Amino acid sequence: MTDTDPAETPLETERDENSTVSRAGHLGWLSITIAIAFGLFYVYNLFEAISNVVGVTSQINLYNQARAVVKLAPVPIPWVWLVIDVLLAPIAFALAFVLGRRKPVLLKVLLFAIGLTLVAAMTLSVEALA
Repeated sequence: MTDTDPAETPLETERDENSTVSRAGHLGWLSITIAIAFGLFYVYNLFEAISNVVGVTSQINLYNQARAVVKLAPVPIPWVWLVIDVLLAPIAFALAFVLGRRKPVLLKVLLFAIGLTLVAAMTLSVEALA
């Protein structure tokens, strides 16, 4: 017979450590709220990019029709830049979400804000190039 307490056995200690790790892996309600709040801004930027695809292509098509009347070469539609613009917001949101998964709340907010700032700057650059 030993004098060890059953609560101090290695098996119990290992179980307690695993339960702490599993609790830290779950998303809390605050993290989900932050992701949804920033997600709305990212979705707005995605909507803007999709409307740019529609608007820029129709505007360039009208411009090319006017150029055809005076027998000028048509202007190509910048599909590469438009597709990059559409892909920026979802990729940045996914990256911020994955990188901030097990981080403190303030760092999650910072990651989402940095991602949104980068998306906005890149969107303006892409619009200038397109």
